[in-house]
Amino acid sequence: MTPQARILVADDDPALCLLLRETLQDAGYEVTIAGNGDELVRMAQDQPPELILVDLMMPLMDGFEAIRQLRNDTRTAHLPMIILTARSTSSDVVTGFDSGADDYIIKPYDIDVLLARIRSHLRRAAQLPVRNPLTGMPGNVLLQAELERQLSQGHQFCLLWIDLDNFKAFNDAYGFARGDRAIHMLAHVISETAAREDFVGHIGGDDFAIVHFGNAPEELCKQLIAQFDKQVRSLYDQRDLDRGYLRGIDRHGVARQFGLLSLSIAVVTTSARTFTSVDHMSQVAAELKQAAKHISGSSYVVDRRQSAPPAPDNSHERRGQHRPEALLIIPNEALRATIATTVRLQGYRPMIATTVVAAQGLLARHPAPALIITDVEDPAIWKLWRTLAIPTPLIAIVTDEAAVQAAHARGATAALIVGENLGDLTDQLLLHVPRAAITETAERQRQNELIRELQARASRFEREANEDSLTGLFNRRYVDSCINDLSALAAQHGQPISAIMADIDNFKQINDQFTHMLGNDVLRTVADLMRQAIRDHDVVARYGGEEFLLLLPNTPLTVASAIAEQIRTLVEGYTWHRIEPRLVVTISLGVAEQQGNDPHQMVAIADQRLYVAKRSGKNRVEQ
Repeated sequence: MTPQARILVADDDPALCLLLRETLQDAGYEVTIAGNGDELVRMAQDQPPELILVDLMMPLMDGFEAIRQLRNDTRTAHLPMIILTARSTSSDVVTGFDSGADDYIIKPYDIDVLLARIRSHLRRAAQLPVRNPLTGMPGNVLLQAELERQLSQGHQFCLLWIDLDNFKAFNDAYGFARGDRAIHMLAHVISETAAREDFVGHIGGDDFAIVHFGNAPEELCKQLIAQFDKQVRSLYDQRDLDRGYLRGIDRHGVARQFGLLSLSIAVVTTSARTFTSVDHMSQVAAELKQAAKHISGSSYVVDRRQSAPPAPDNSHERRGQHRPEALLIIPNEALRATIATTVRLQGYRPMIATTVVAAQGLLARHPAPALIITDVEDPAIWKLWRTLAIPTPLIAIVTDEAAVQAAHARGATAALIVGENLGDLTDQLLLHVPRAAITETAERQRQNELIRELQARASRFEREANEDSLTGLFNRRYVDSCINDLSALAAQHGQPISAIMADIDNFKQINDQFTHMLGNDVLRTVADLMRQAIRDHDVVARYGGEEFLLLLPNTPLTVASAIAEQIRTLVEGYTWHRIEPRLVVTISLGVAEQQGNDPHQMVAIADQRLYVAKRSGKNRVEQ
């Protein structure tokens, strides 16, 4: 038995949960309880246990579906899962195993038998797998053994640490099933690109490694990036490819635009320096990977430092120093390189982006740059700048005197004209970019990180309270809290306000025929289509199940009806066959404009008209 192994029990019977908790705790296990299938999935994903006991008949989501979702999630796919249920027909048993269960125990159960089976599954799980369960590639244990062998024998080789950028945003937008496809695709690209004699491994999650024995690691990096950037586009919906980004929430709770999946590659070689251990080599690789992640898009960083005699110990002077970051948003390559070199000389760590979307991805990881230097031709630059939590100096790079005046009018700290001689620009930058202060102590840095974490946590809690976790739309709680304010504001300014109630047609049949996971994909896609049709000041929410509510300030009934028809057309015309060849999805909508002072009456009328649309044949707008 694994001491203090954590077992997650999912059952909607409180008495049985109490009995299981006491029994398992007496046997030396830590026990957590989930009251339904949805709670089980969320708890297992947030903090994976060592083993799961799950009942089949639970509210919100049954045990079969919960197990299927956990098996499709890379964080929980490897966990032992035991069904504990009173349902004993052979069809239930077969369905349980087909869903991904490892064992099936029928109530009433024998406690000694239950404990023996738990011990057996935990023993089997404790035997570390030598291959990653998702990709089948050699896992972390074999990778470490290979590195130790090569270092001990003194062979020359390169370690390539490969990491996916923007993977969380991709998972949040498309779900874990498509996230797994991205992992499989990267594994295939690595296997096909690496030389036959190279060792390739899947460290875990979205991290891979290649132990490369050739003399051209940079060429290998270029080939990996070229193949990945070419193939990754097939994983995206066409509307997202056309737009060039996904909408998502970063780990600080800030809404951002995330670019396409890309690669950050760190290259460490034994040809130039000596490594004392695998831990030493992996620390250097981690440092280089962070440098690569400061560059938007697919990139690689090679360690070119030479081994040298130990330097005098000045750790008391260096300890805790932190280089502030400068965000560069410059499309021109030569100009970008010149500015990056200058800010490095001034003591900054450059974060390099070519577009505003790429800059959003960098800010998701490093949200507080000390300085921004940017080409201002894209007006979205100014909006991005004003979303920063901390006021940040902005130096605008412009082409003429008129653009200088415009940049100053928008609040730029400085505006520098770039000409043909980039040396002149360097001189200007040295005058306007202050020398970076790298005196922040480790304790001060930890305090700042704690403050940022608390701010992010508060923002996340507020967002989670008002957001539907599946679609990213507002939820009913948010609508109930804001509808009276929107109505009062409309009355104050003498403006109309309208509501659209929408419901996906035949959604239960879609779930029954194609599974709930596909139904979730339909809900997310419909939510994205609604976002395309609305304006910045409109409110769209998932009102419950497959029902959506849109509140449209300063919008008369005729305009609201046109927006509803646009949504209906977008849903009907979407290429659903990409999700499932037999899938057809339509939507019915009811529209109402507020008459009087009661916005809830407006919603009720829109709901009534929705059901008129349903009874009249569906796939229509009723006003």
